[in-house]
Order: sequence, then C-alpha cells, then structure tokens
Amino acid sequence: MKNYQMEVIPEPAQGTAAILALNKSGQYPLMKGKGTTNYLCGACRNVICKSVERGQLINLVFKCPNCGSYNYIKGT
Repeated sequence: MKNYQMEVIPEPAQGTAAILALNKSGQYPLMKGKGTTNYLCGACRNVICKSVERGQLINLVFKCPNCGSYNYIKGT
C-alpha cells in the first residue's frame, strides 16, 4: 500500500469546488475501496481515502473529518 499526502488548501469559495465531507467529526476514512493507494490529510496525516486507485480521485476537495483541513488531490 502506498501513502500519498494531499495538499492542504484554503476553504474553497462556495460553488467553486466539489467538497466531500462528513457531518460527524472523527469519522474516517471518507472513502474506502479495493485499490493500492491511501491518501492522507496534508495537515494531520489521517487516512482520508483508503485503498483507492491512484488517479481515480482527481480535482476533488476533501474536508478532513479529524482536523477540518481542506485537502486537494491533483491529477496524477
């Protein structure tokens, strides 16, 4: 399993990005699949996306359920 740290970004302006988040804090990962890649929060390093395929999730913003940081996965 390979781990990739995401890029922390400022909170996007409303309507400018697709943001994936959970209403409950402390619940993660946000996504879980059957791939070989984990994406980690760029601030607190908690696993946000577990066992996904690299390149499967691009141009998305994830709000970390642990620390509240906004994380971005660039296209790979």
